[in-house]
Amino acid sequence: MDLFQILVTAAVGLIASAVTAVITHLLTRSLERRKYERAVADKVAQFKSAKRSETQIMAVQYGQSCFIIESPDRSERERVFLPLGSRITLGRGRENHIVINDPSVSNMHAAFRAQGASAYVEPLSPTNGLELNGRFVSAPQKLAVGDVITVPGASFKVTFVPLLP
Repeated sequence: MDLFQILVTAAVGLIASAVTAVITHLLTRSLERRKYERAVADKVAQFKSAKRSETQIMAVQYGQSCFIIESPDRSERERVFLPLGSRITLGRGRENHIVINDPSVSNMHAAFRAQGASAYVEPLSPTNGLELNGRFVSAPQKLAVGDVITVPGASFKVTFVPLLP
């Protein structure tokens, strides 16, 4: 074997090792992220049985984003956190995470979903409608910093604030 063949063989081995290391790293990182999101989902499931103060602490710790609810009948703005990999609902019914007592709001009016580093709003009630920054929404929409979600005829607004970069 001459020097050229040895160098080529060494270079091919080095490149193959580097590619294998990168692929292994990416797969492991993806697996770890999924495992973390499952752990967060388990924590969210425990929220149902926890006290509200404990739930709020955990939601802040695992929060992907926050919704600030402003209403004329409330003196203080309410903050609702959206944990990673979860889905929360807004509506008039007591089973919702965000309860809005307004006749313009349906029992289950909209859903907010965290997927990776992004959050989405999805209208669930075609009857009363949903607006994002004053535009009618009929399908899930990705949310951006400062987006305002409203229901036509209702006296509240929800402002989106992401917590992750």
